Amino acid sequence: MVLSFKVGDREIGQGEKAKGFVKAGEASTHDVMMPYVIVNGSEPGPTLCVLGGVHPLEYASIEGVLRVAQEVEPEGLRGTLILVPVVNTDGFNARAAFINPVDYVNQNRVFPGSPDGSLSRRVASCLFENFVSKADALIDSHGGDLTEDIYKFVIFGNTEDEGLRKKMMEMASCYDTLYIQTSEIKGSSGEALREYGIPCITPESGTPYPVREEEVAFHRDGIVNVMKHMGMLEGDPEMKVGVPVNPEQARFHAERGGLWIQKAAAGERVKEGQVLGEVVDLFGDTLQTVTAPFDGVANNSRTSAVANSGDTLIYVIRI
Repeated sequence: MVLSFKVGDREIGQGEKAKGFVKAGEASTHDVMMPYVIVNGSEPGPTLCVLGGVHPLEYASIEGVLRVAQEVEPEGLRGTLILVPVVNTDGFNARAAFINPVDYVNQNRVFPGSPDGSLSRRVASCLFENFVSKADALIDSHGGDLTEDIYKFVIFGNTEDEGLRKKMMEMASCYDTLYIQTSEIKGSSGEALREYGIPCITPESGTPYPVREEEVAFHRDGIVNVMKHMGMLEGDPEMKVGVPVNPEQARFHAERGGLWIQKAAAGERVKEGQVLGEVVDLFGDTLQTVTAPFDGVANNSRTSAVANSGDTLIYVIRI
């Protein structure tokens, strides 16, 4: 049902749209504030929580969330839409890759957090307490951070609950996704699956520079399709059928440090034996040649030309 929605001492009534900040903690020079947009529909229905900016440089996903925040109004909405466009605001401000620069922690490895922990853990706890715990489903929108270019897939957590798995499969299929990946990663926003028993998905697509319209639309359109699927908006969702789950992947690492010269883009169809890139030394001599082990799609490619031993260079997905 749609009733009033509370954030701290603020109450957002049925049929209202509100935006503001909630305090997550204190750094030495400033309060750590988290932005939110609440659209409380004019009719009863489910509650969906959508996150952006858990990793602060994943701009395509942040922009996709912001577009939904601008577009959705209480009129015609059934239920409540909770949007947190940027979770990791200190990382966003500092343009920090992957981490919260206040405590040097990966924000997506500390959920559900702790109100007494370091700032990343307090941010996680604040997010779960104020927003995620009140939702019937969660979308945590991601993409490539500073060194990554990622193209169109969706992650959700492994579970033995077939009902929850089915719900997450349906939510993931609301995205124009190439494939679905299940995960055992601990400390991600997917901990809401265990904490609250709600379906959680993590759509992944984008790179910081440039922010491409196709990938902003991937996030925006996917969120809207999930809302239609949940009955929050009028219309039939566009859902993909027969999306591969956990397809075979080959991940390539730098054997030696040097300069990565990429020859295949994320999302590009590649053929077995095709050269995907080379690592060369500082004289231009080839140290390593990476070739596709099978026909598939290149993904999770490295945008930084600097490669150290062990760095991820590129994936190939057999689809």
